[in-house]
Amino acid sequence: MFTYKELLTSFRKGLRNGNWKRLRRLEQALVRASLWYTKGQGAILNETLVSKLSVLVDRLKATKGARILKRGFEKASALLSKGEGVFAWAPSLRKWLEDPDYVFWLGTGGLRVDT
Repeated sequence: MFTYKELLTSFRKGLRNGNWKRLRRLEQALVRASLWYTKGQGAILNETLVSKLSVLVDRLKATKGARILKRGFEKASALLSKGEGVFAWAPSLRKWLEDPDYVFWLGTGGLRVDT
């Protein structure tokens, strides 16, 4: 369930942190239409619409650090899926991939992983 206040807060946060510009025009239109609807009619209860809006609200609220950490986890999982060949010549890499600071560094573009 989404109320006007929740949607407006997420919308404003997305404008401030620049995530609003990352949404496609159709996604922006859905958020604006939902804001308009909830202002006049009340909360949105439809499960399908709530699930689509929750994805958009999460994207609006995402911070730069969270995006970097997500990218770092993707790179770390790619390194782990490469197999044991990498760990044969770099055995301490497995420990590094468990360290959140190293994963964050990977997300900043610290290491190129070709997949």
